[in-house]
Amino acid sequence: MQYSDSLYRELEQIENLEEKAVSLLDLSFFWSDHDTTKALLYIAQAKHLLRAKIQTAYYGGIIAFYTASVYFDKDPNRAKDLYMEAERLFQKANTGQEGKVLRYRARLWGSYGALLQREGRANEYVDILLDKVIPLAEQTRDATLIGNNYQNVAINLMNQQEYAKADRYYCKALSLLREKQNASEERLTLYVNAARNALLAKDYHRSERMLDTAALIANLIPNSIYISMYHTVAGSYYAATKSFKKAHEHFSEGLVSAKSLKNDELIATLLYDQFKAYQQNGQYSEAKGKLLEVLPYIEKTSSLTNKQMVYYHLATTAVALNQYQEAVKWYEVHKIVSDSLFTNQNRAKILELEQRYQTTEKEKELLEIKSQHQEQSFALQRNRSIAILSVSLCMLLTVLGFTWYRTQKNKKRLLEQKELLLREELKNHRQESKISLYNAMLQGEEKERSRLARDLHDGMGGMLAGVKMKLSAVTDNMEVQEFDAITITDLQSIMGQVDRSVNELRRVSRNLMPAALLYRGLEDALKDLCRSMTQPTIFVDFQSSKLTGSYSHHFLISVYRIVQELLTNALKHSEGSQVWVQCSEENDMLYLSVEDNGKGFEQCAENVNNIGMGLSNIGNRIALLNGHFEIDTSPGKGSSFHIQIPTHE
Repeated sequence: MQYSDSLYRELEQIENLEEKAVSLLDLSFFWSDHDTTKALLYIAQAKHLLRAKIQTAYYGGIIAFYTASVYFDKDPNRAKDLYMEAERLFQKANTGQEGKVLRYRARLWGSYGALLQREGRANEYVDILLDKVIPLAEQTRDATLIGNNYQNVAINLMNQQEYAKADRYYCKALSLLREKQNASEERLTLYVNAARNALLAKDYHRSERMLDTAALIANLIPNSIYISMYHTVAGSYYAATKSFKKAHEHFSEGLVSAKSLKNDELIATLLYDQFKAYQQNGQYSEAKGKLLEVLPYIEKTSSLTNKQMVYYHLATTAVALNQYQEAVKWYEVHKIVSDSLFTNQNRAKILELEQRYQTTEKEKELLEIKSQHQEQSFALQRNRSIAILSVSLCMLLTVLGFTWYRTQKNKKRLLEQKELLLREELKNHRQESKISLYNAMLQGEEKERSRLARDLHDGMGGMLAGVKMKLSAVTDNMEVQEFDAITITDLQSIMGQVDRSVNELRRVSRNLMPAALLYRGLEDALKDLCRSMTQPTIFVDFQSSKLTGSYSHHFLISVYRIVQELLTNALKHSEGSQVWVQCSEENDMLYLSVEDNGKGFEQCAENVNNIGMGLSNIGNRIALLNGHFEIDTSPGKGSSFHIQIPTHE
């Protein structure tokens, strides 16, 4: 506003009407970003001062240029038409002010290209800068103007992630503006943007040097509107280099500056960059808070892309905080915005194609009207030209339509993939929780088995052994004559029952926690297990190869329980006469097979349920060991279970 007041005071001192009109137009250019009504008022005052001179090509072009600046944000299509009208008028101008005309033409082409960039046609903007703006700027020999447009090329290449190419143009701009002490604002902008490009390219050393120079320039112009952007880039740099305290100091200073300017776009940018810093540092709660601060600024704008991005990050941040219900809520909002964005893009493309078609039709009508006033000898040639033009335009529209359709289809596919990824992430979180719970249950179960085995062996086993010893002592200490035959037989029967009880107790204790597994290793434990489970009607054969024995306690218990469960299933359900157990190790992988010659079963959910929870428990144990489980069975052909487990977790 101070700049506006300064311009107004200066123009009040100007007596030349043409110079005063140009100053009013400069004042209009300033207000075009803040108050379009006031900007148009100053243009009207300039027209009044110029009077008939606005009909000349030079002043008509100036009026068209400044009017286009007013409609730059409000009505982009009208602005583009006005810029092209200004270009046509400037090309006709012959006032002896070629330098000024060249400047205006460079500026209007730069603005026209910026409008194309907003439409997603960034490549066309770069072409306009290189083919139109920079050649015109070079004719003026104004280093500042040339440098600024080199910077514009670099910014567009940076936005297209062409960081190496962008850096070359930043270097060109720096070579022109580095020593321009009267262009502090342009130099600050240039060093900050060059630092951002180096940061995106992960060249942190170069980014730091650019930021250091930018800081020195910022001290010379503390009221610059670009100070906030400097703090944004500086904060992002320190976040990237893990200096989060300095990063948040810069973000806070930038927010103070942006809020003093009442620039909502800058405030939103700083808050979002601060969110990225918290996210990068794993501070998801603080990151979510910054996103919620960004939300009111984003929702005030019409940018569906920004809303889509913020809602998506709110959803993923909620997932990181295990707030799954809230994550689903934000994802649903993100999906609605994504669908709206897709619909709006479709509508805009259709409208653009319709406008191009209408323009083509109007041009064709003009050509037909002119052809009526031309000589008959040229009629055929004109008709051919019109036909060729129509065919070319139809082909162009077809190509554009097809390209647009493929682009939208790819975007929709990308949105669907993002949705699937988010749902898969939620599913993985739930699955990990279930696996963790099951692992804890298994560990608790094994501890309880170990305790029971120890208690049975040390407690009940000792008690039964004591009973047997006492019975033996009673028999030995008393005279044989004192017992009749029946009493001796009863005592022998009782001692036999005690022996069988001791053996049964040892069997139960060994099943709960086999001592062979703990003291002799996996191979001996499995061999004992197969031997103990052999019955008169079914024989269990065990074979092993290359077992090293260097396994963790958890691994040993899990493998033993898997084999135990498979053998139990075979004995209960297979109705076969032979079971084969094979165990081998090769290349850090344990290979385990349990096969029987029994009746087999159909591999479907119903039959698995009929067998019981055994296969489910086996599958869970193998999953905890990151192993692989295959079943090969069919009715009447026996069953084969093949397992692969990595020996190192």
